[in-house]
Amino acid sequence: MIIRSSTALVRPGMLDEFRAFIESGTKEFATLDGFLGDEIVVGPDTLTYVSRWRDEAAVAAFAGPGWRTEPVTFEDEDRFLVEPLRVRHDELPGS
Repeated sequence: MIIRSSTALVRPGMLDEFRAFIESGTKEFATLDGFLGDEIVVGPDTLTYVSRWRDEAAVAAFAGPGWRTEPVTFEDEDRFLVEPLRVRHDELPGS
């Protein structure tokens, strides 16, 4: 299993609106082959979207050839962000 996390530093006062934006935009992910689930983790000024994928092939099919370093973004997402998203991947051993 591959765990992909994208962390956003959110503009002051926009965290709730950004969370709703991300929740709306990620609903369709549940239909993607190899998608196993997701969570949204909120900090004082950050939002991390965590998704779980069956394997590297599933992540690459979703995120494209630059999946290891490039986050997937939504149109107009930048209006919420202080800086570009940071993306990270971890593999769960034995999965």
